[in-house]
Amino acid sequence: MGLRDWVFGGDETALEAANRLRGTAKESPEEVDVEQLIELALEPDEHAVSRAAADGITALAERQPGLLFDHVAELIEATTVLEGVGSKQRGEFARALAHVAREDPSVVAPRADQLLDSLAAELDADRASGSDVYLDPEKAVGLSHAAAAAGIEDATPLLDRLRRHSDPTASDAAREALREL
Repeated sequence: MGLRDWVFGGDETALEAANRLRGTAKESPEEVDVEQLIELALEPDEHAVSRAAADGITALAERQPGLLFDHVAELIEATTVLEGVGSKQRGEFARALAHVAREDPSVVAPRADQLLDSLAAELDADRASGSDVYLDPEKAVGLSHAAAAAGIEDATPLLDRLRRHSDPTASDAAREALREL
């Protein structure tokens, strides 16, 4: 099956679908096919698809975070992509997760371990020997705010570590999250 035939045997490419869903998320969030948007975000064939889908998810999280309550695990999973296709969008997914956590902390709190693993992996990979991965400040901000909003007190050691990071945006977000906890 070719790229153009991936959606129900139609002639819409993955990028066209991602852009259509992104537009729907911004204009009429209650009408967006959340499942398809999540699928495009998590399994993109190219950066452009990931970027469009992530933008749609962020728009959805800002306008109707409740529509993402059933997809917290997928949002966190998307924050764990450190290299390759989708890695540049991990911050957007973290920001979306923060919106969801603010709307209803109880849907994020059960995924505390997964969230903490993602933040720890980011900190561990940052400038590690032989790695081209650098801390994504937007991801650090999003996960810090999500952890604080969900009341995940186990995040304190990681937030304290992040508070000492050289990136001022990430450091400030960690300080704020520590105050909230």
